[in-house]
Amino acid sequence: MDSGNLIAFLKKFSFGRLIGCGIVLRIAVALVDGVFGLEINEIENFNIYLFVVALIYTVFWMFNKSYSDEEYED
Repeated sequence: MDSGNLIAFLKKFSFGRLIGCGIVLRIAVALVDGVFGLEINEIENFNIYLFVVALIYTVFWMFNKSYSDEEYED
């Protein structure tokens, strides 16, 4: 992988979407935890799990967007 591919990958990556997804996940987990009393926040490495889920969503969104952009380049 040369530096051009890495730079192209980082241009498509959305840090705003990653942060936004993390905030939405945190709020959703807090609501579910508050309603059902599951004590999800007490899980060890809880923040890391949320970050990984947000990162996976962001990467999937990024590749999905790149495929849809290529379809409309007629």
